[in-house]
Amino acid sequence: MGNVSQFENHSTYLPPVRKKVFRHSLSIVALYIVVGIFMMAAVFLASGITPKAIHLNYDSIAAASQMSHAWNALENPAQHPEKTRTDWVTQFENALAFEEKNITEPGESTLANAIRKQWNDSRNSLNKIEQKAFTQMESNLDRLVSLNESGMFGWAQRSQQIGRRVFILTVALFFVTILIALYLADGLAIRIADPLKELSSALRRKPLPGQKLKLPKPTSLEIRILCHELGKLWQRISDLQKLNLETISTQRQELETVLTAVEDAILVLDNQDRVLHCNDGISKIIGSSLEMLMNQPWRDLSNLSPNYLKLRASLKPEMTSDELIELDRAGKMRVFSGRCRPIFDEKGEKTGSLYLLHDITEIKQKDRLKTEFIGVLSHELKTPLQSLGTASELLIAKKDTLDEESKMLIETIYDDVNRIKGVANEFTQVGLVDLHSLRLKIETVCINERMQRWIQPFQILAKDRGVKIEFIKEGSSTITAKIDPVKFPWAITNLLSNAIRVSPPGGTVGIYVTDREKRVDIEVRDEGPGISEDVQLKMFDPYFQAGDRTSGFLGLGLTITKEVVEAHEGQIDYFPRSPQGSTFRISIPLLL
Repeated sequence: MGNVSQFENHSTYLPPVRKKVFRHSLSIVALYIVVGIFMMAAVFLASGITPKAIHLNYDSIAAASQMSHAWNALENPAQHPEKTRTDWVTQFENALAFEEKNITEPGESTLANAIRKQWNDSRNSLNKIEQKAFTQMESNLDRLVSLNESGMFGWAQRSQQIGRRVFILTVALFFVTILIALYLADGLAIRIADPLKELSSALRRKPLPGQKLKLPKPTSLEIRILCHELGKLWQRISDLQKLNLETISTQRQELETVLTAVEDAILVLDNQDRVLHCNDGISKIIGSSLEMLMNQPWRDLSNLSPNYLKLRASLKPEMTSDELIELDRAGKMRVFSGRCRPIFDEKGEKTGSLYLLHDITEIKQKDRLKTEFIGVLSHELKTPLQSLGTASELLIAKKDTLDEESKMLIETIYDDVNRIKGVANEFTQVGLVDLHSLRLKIETVCINERMQRWIQPFQILAKDRGVKIEFIKEGSSTITAKIDPVKFPWAITNLLSNAIRVSPPGGTVGIYVTDREKRVDIEVRDEGPGISEDVQLKMFDPYFQAGDRTSGFLGLGLTITKEVVEAHEGQIDYFPRSPQGSTFRISIPLLL
């Protein structure tokens, strides 16, 4: 309302559209009111004259009939005894007097005068009316009836003609009224639609943001308000467009900075294989500047370098996994891992592809060195392990001749030698393949029964260090899971060995086994110094070492433990204890 008042108080007053609409509508209504009144008056007049005239003719015919009846009764009184002679005279006189006052047709007055003259002449001799006089009176009365009947038929014909004329005139007037109403409505529509049409034309011109919007001259208060608001809206759009351009420019600069800072080579192509983005990594690999690459078709570059030809053949949208590509960098062959990721818009439609080239030459060299190291280590372990195995087998054969403590020591040595043989063989397998692809031989195993056997070899080590091993089972009487009976104990023995190594003399290492929420939980708790937050972030990494070798967190121990647990679809978590100590929890699916 404030805006309306502001514009209504403007020096150049413009009437609102509603007033124009009201005036034109009022004109159309007034036109139809006038036409309606005229039509009703014409119909009323046309329908009122004819019945009245016909009624007068009918009254004259009735009067003539009464006179004829009275005249016959006077001539033959014996045949009409219902009235006296005086009554018949009175009836004739009254009917004649009424007829003299009810003249409607031409010649009716002359005929009435003739009947009056003959009646006056015959009143004194009514007792004996001559036949000639009687016949003449009858003839005049019949002529009076015929005259009024002819008048009635004439009025009926004239009434029909008047009705037709009124109808034709009404139809003509109705069509004329429709034409006038259409003209007025068209004028009203033009007054309303033309300003809107001009506004639409001004908007269809699509001026550039920042340019002034050319709007038509307003012809009404509403159009003026609309033009004012459109002008303000266009100004806001221009400001927003300017801000968006600045934001896009800033984001583009940030993106280019990020692409330049990334060590990997990055290439972004649209659906037509045009280069949308790339960084210095790609530019250096194929030997073309960024200016030569941007917005150019990737497969039609003017570049014949071997690296470009290899990349053009290798980088394809259908790449589903990493692909190794050897490229020449400064005269040396480097190994790159190439991958492709599709790019989608907000509607889920593919708009392009992102290609990444990651230099994995050093990683490949480390893997090769690790494999060679594992091979040498495995070769060096075979001879002493074979000798120890033979010696342990000879000792176990003579265990019955020894005391109980020596017998337990010999059994422990025999079990540990066999376990080390298995670990050595599996260790060789781990070195030759990725830790994520451990080959498991799954069996159904009762965890709580096997746990005691896995713990037994560590009893002597714990006793020697003054550490107590405590095994506690909770939950079901039998806790069963599907595991590899050779590889899964690696996780338990690694954790148990580390726990004994870091525990102080007099400390306790707890092994807890329970089943809950369709999972088997195995916890190894110690009372050692605990693990710092920095070490917790890296302790599962291969060959990570924290502190000296007595800390227990070095090499592949925890790495193998984590990979073994995850290979069994489980997880391992670390929790610090209060006031000191550590808890490692292994959780694997429960066999129901």
